[in-house]
Amino acid sequence: MTGKKIITGILVFMFLVSFCGIVSADAPSDDAYTQIAVKNVELDPGVFVQGDTGVITVTVENTGSEAVSVNRAELYSKDLKIANDDAYDTLTPIGAGNEMQFSFTVDADAPDGIYYPRFYLDYTGSSSFSYNIPVKIESTGLSISVTDSPGTWQEGNEDEITLLVGNPRENAVNGVEISAEGEGITSAQTSYFIGTLGPDESREITFDITPADAEFIEFDASWRNGINKHTSSVSIPITYGDDKTGADPLLNNVKSSMSGSYYTLSGDITNAGLEDAKSIVVTVGSPAVAVDPYKMYVIGSLEPDDFSSFDVTYQISGIKNSGDIPVIISYRDEKGNNYEKEYQVSVNSGAGISQDSPSSDSPGVYKASRGGMMGGIGGGFSQIPVFEIIVIIIAGLVLVIAWRKGYVKKGSEALKKKITNGKK
Repeated sequence: MTGKKIITGILVFMFLVSFCGIVSADAPSDDAYTQIAVKNVELDPGVFVQGDTGVITVTVENTGSEAVSVNRAELYSKDLKIANDDAYDTLTPIGAGNEMQFSFTVDADAPDGIYYPRFYLDYTGSSSFSYNIPVKIESTGLSISVTDSPGTWQEGNEDEITLLVGNPRENAVNGVEISAEGEGITSAQTSYFIGTLGPDESREITFDITPADAEFIEFDASWRNGINKHTSSVSIPITYGDDKTGADPLLNNVKSSMSGSYYTLSGDITNAGLEDAKSIVVTVGSPAVAVDPYKMYVIGSLEPDDFSSFDVTYQISGIKNSGDIPVIISYRDEKGNNYEKEYQVSVNSGAGISQDSPSSDSPGVYKASRGGMMGGIGGGFSQIPVFEIIVIIIAGLVLVIAWRKGYVKKGSEALKKKITNGKK
C-alpha cells in the first residue's frame, strides 16, 4: 500500500507540474502588458460647442511579441457624459503587432473649458492601463460682418450689401449656408451655400436686398460642428434717405414758347450724380397736358457730368401763359430701379425753377432720341445742325478740288471773256 501511495503521489505531482507548465506557456508575461500603447486619439468634432454630441476614438497598438487580453475598456469623466460606457465590457485579445480601436459617444454639457476624461484598459490579471485625453469645449460661432453697404436705402429699390463670413474657431465647420431674413425684406438670393470653412478662413458674399418699410436685415449663418447644427446671426439696421452716390438729373436753361395751338418747353438735363442715369424721360404734369408731337422726350442714358437738351409740347388747362407747371424727369439706375424728380417751372419766363419731392413712376414713352454722342458722351451736342455743317464741308472740298485742277481759273477767264464780248 505504501508503495502504491508513493507512486500515486508522484503521478499527481507530475500532472500538476505539467499543467502549470501549460498555463504558464499560455499566460502573457508581465512585460507583455507594457507593450500596449495609445497610437492615436481622434475627436469629432475637434473642438466641441457646449451641448454638442461627439465621438472620441482611441487607437491602441500592441508593439510586443505576445498577445494581450483586455477584460474591458472604459472612458471615465466627471464632467462629460459618456453615452456608451459599457460598450467594451467583454474579453478582447489584442494580438502581437495588432491595433484596436475603441469609440465612445460623448455629450459635452459642461461649460467652456478644457477637460481630461481618462481612457482605461483592464487587462486579464491585475494589470491595467490609463491615458488622459484633452477635450476642449469652446462655444464661439461664426462671425458675420458687413464690408460694403449703401449709406442710405430707398424704400422699394434694390441695392447690394456685401458680407464677410469668417470662422474664428480652432476647428473646421461644415455645411455653412447664409440667408437674409426680416419683415419687409426681399432678397434676390434665397441663400448662399459656402460649404466648409477651415479655421480662420473667411468668404465674401453679396446679397441684392429690396427693403419695404423694413427696420432691420437679419443674416443667419447655419453651420455644422460634427453632427451638431448651429446658427450664428447678425442684424443690420436700415436707414432710409437720398442716394448720395446715385444719378442726379438736374433741370436748367428752361424756356417756353408758343407754337400754334401748343407750347414748346425746351431745356437741358444734366446728370450731377456719381452714377449713370438710364432711360431718362421728360414730360409735364397737371395743369399742363402733354400733346403731340413731343408728349414725352426720351433722352436715354447720361453719364456723370453729361447733359442733353429736350423739347416737350403741351397745352395749358385753366391758366393762360402764366403760373407754374411741373416738369417730370423719370429715370433708372444700374439695377433698373425707377426714380422720379419733379421741378416747378414758370410758364412766363422759365427762369424760376423749384424742385418738389419725388412722386410716382412715370408712364410709357413716346418719342426716342439719343442723349449724346459716342454712347452718351456730350449729350448737349444732339442739337447741333450736323447736316448743314456736312453740306458746307462738302462744298468747301469741291471748291478746293476745282481750284487745284484749274477749273476755277478757266471759269474765271471764260466769265471775263463773256463780259468783254458783251461790252463790245
